[in-house]
Amino acid sequence: MNSLWRIFWLELTSLVRSWTVLMLLAASLAWMFAMPRLVTGDGTAEGFRELFVSYGLGGVFTLLVIAILASATGSIASEREAKRLQLTEVRPVSAFAIAWGRMLALAAVAAFVLAFPCAVLVCSQEYRGIKCSHVFRPQLESPEEEAAKMYDAFMADPDTSPAIKRARKSTILRILAQRAKDHYQTVHTNSVASWNFPGFAEWAKANPSVEPSMRLRFATDFSQHSDVRGSVSASGFLGTVSNVTQTAVVIPMRREALASGGTGAATTNAAADVVSFANTGGNAVMLRPRQDVELLIPADAFAWNVLRSYVVMVAVLMLVAAVGVFLGAGLSRPVALFVAFVLLIVSEMSPSVIDQYPDQLESDTVDRIGLAMTRAVGRMSKPVSELSPISPLADNDCVEARDAAWAFAVDFCALPVAFALLSAFLLRRKQE
Repeated sequence: MNSLWRIFWLELTSLVRSWTVLMLLAASLAWMFAMPRLVTGDGTAEGFRELFVSYGLGGVFTLLVIAILASATGSIASEREAKRLQLTEVRPVSAFAIAWGRMLALAAVAAFVLAFPCAVLVCSQEYRGIKCSHVFRPQLESPEEEAAKMYDAFMADPDTSPAIKRARKSTILRILAQRAKDHYQTVHTNSVASWNFPGFAEWAKANPSVEPSMRLRFATDFSQHSDVRGSVSASGFLGTVSNVTQTAVVIPMRREALASGGTGAATTNAAADVVSFANTGGNAVMLRPRQDVELLIPADAFAWNVLRSYVVMVAVLMLVAAVGVFLGAGLSRPVALFVAFVLLIVSEMSPSVIDQYPDQLESDTVDRIGLAMTRAVGRMSKPVSELSPISPLADNDCVEARDAAWAFAVDFCALPVAFALLSAFLLRRKQE
């Protein structure tokens, strides 16, 4: 344990003496204060807050990912190439302590620098009194279940092309599941659309003083601009939708509105956990239930949400440091740096490549192999590409405590320990 902390302290002091910490801190603070003057919002307070988080804190987080990855790849590789690593190992210090201590030092630097932009957000006047919301989505069958139900009908459809019918079943099921999230539901004039939110009625009884909201993202036929009018009701709550044009709208739902005789076709829910939208406007509207229907439950203050986001970001940066140290343990510094940035780029691009690749049937063998590798990289890099809390923080959605705890346990502890063990194995092999 003493050797671990000695390695940690040596790496930390090296980063401080090389001005790395000071330059990162100065760059992050300069960006946080300059960004509001460089980016123009839509003129609303909500739009400014979203931009401030997305481009301000998001920009700092991106900078730290790149800087930590670059530092981590050279942390061990440069010492090994300069023949200084052997002097460290004979003290004696285990190879695991060398790798793990350097990962912790890099994560400590990232946590220190990231704390200042987060503090700027918390202390900003624009965020005072703001509360985040728990986000719940309707209970729907999984995309895989929907794809399995659609498969037979899709293959029996005479309009389905022969090339698709000759394709492998697994490929067709994957395409159908991939497209399930974009399926639109049309709500015609004077019609009602309903979605099930299990447990909502029990929550309403247990929290009589708390009023929820609905967030709906509407679209109209051919993306034409038109007003949306109607009402939303759920288990004794009622909210009104009026004059909304193709945008995400948050609809507060009031208890007293329904109790005082509020009107609207959506007020006759038969099931307690059902949330309904009644379209009373002159045009049909569309939305995607998997993406465009969300129930918002008021939660705690913005500062607590920033704290949970901070934990997730530090965990992701620790994982980035672990990957960099692992690559540096087995490769030369230029090669490790090249591989690290290729992996970073591929991990960020893989969702778009998979979604937009023109040959969805994967008829070419080379392309099929390439897509399989892209999906594998995407799955392995999921903690970095999908666990980033920037988007929910920008939307004022709660970063849940269980997600922060999971990120800390897996991305900060379990995976870095595994990478440290692999790095130690590579270092021993290199010495042999």
